[in-house]
Amino acid sequence: MRTSMICTVINEEKNIQDFIESIQCQTKRPDELIVVDGGSKDRTFEILKENEKKFSWIKTYQLDKSNISQGRNFAIKKSSGDIIFTSDCSTIFEKQWVEKISNGFSTGADVVFGRYSIKPKNIVEKYLTSRLPNWKRIDVNKFLPSNRHVAYRKSVWERVGGYPEHLRRADDNWFHSRSHELGFKYYFVENASVQWILNRNLKTMLKLSFLDSKSEGFSGLFMKRKIYLIELFVLFLFVFSIFLGIIINMRILYFFLLFFLLIFLYEGFLKTFRKLKKLGISFLGIFLSIGLYFAHVFGLVIGIIQRIYRREE
Repeated sequence: MRTSMICTVINEEKNIQDFIESIQCQTKRPDELIVVDGGSKDRTFEILKENEKKFSWIKTYQLDKSNISQGRNFAIKKSSGDIIFTSDCSTIFEKQWVEKISNGFSTGADVVFGRYSIKPKNIVEKYLTSRLPNWKRIDVNKFLPSNRHVAYRKSVWERVGGYPEHLRRADDNWFHSRSHELGFKYYFVENASVQWILNRNLKTMLKLSFLDSKSEGFSGLFMKRKIYLIELFVLFLFVFSIFLGIIINMRILYFFLLFFLLIFLYEGFLKTFRKLKKLGISFLGIFLSIGLYFAHVFGLVIGIIQRIYRREE
């Protein structure tokens, strides 16, 4: 089977060369790498063109002002592979990753994915490592892989109808949710791993969480995600407790605030400590989890409202 790896980039001059080299070093390199630049203002596209001249298997295009989905669909249309590997340039692959994922298709699977890990550089990224999936408890029939650690048959992309160009983010969740609905077979290769270079601080963590949630609210995908339904339920309890407080007694609101605190002691502290075994980060996790909650809820609500008035996000 011929294989194609696709990637969309914008302003990634710091990461793009390491990304290409990690593909070049694969024990089984994909037959082609197709990179679509969304209109970088730095040297990203220049570096891509330099590599295109050196390696015949690299093809680069510039699609100015395109979103991630538009770039991915464009790249797949230009591809010649039967198997499509998706990626982003903040990913570094272990040397046997492509080979291991490719072998997964011998099981008859339509979609094959591996693990991803984070090498944290600051305290926010250390906290986020505690939010990685529990790879030992993956349900392949429900799990939504991200773009950085998955491959699929091109026929899957064709049946799904491509990536959702009306969304700015969360395109991978939408794609794999639709793929599961169509009954495609997923296969998990536990020993195939990539490293995700996060580049997150507090501001970017909250901003990207807000934007991802807004896209999932706009698409309606949140209705299939338990985490969002729980967060909306907590918001409903808060509004309802204010209503009861006004009608009956404002002390009712104190019970909600206690309930709210207990939730984030569990979500922020206990879950973090259980995975990292570090008290300092676990205490900080209480405040970070509260910040993430509000970023999720505000994004979700704005996305839902936006959907009422617009067809594209």
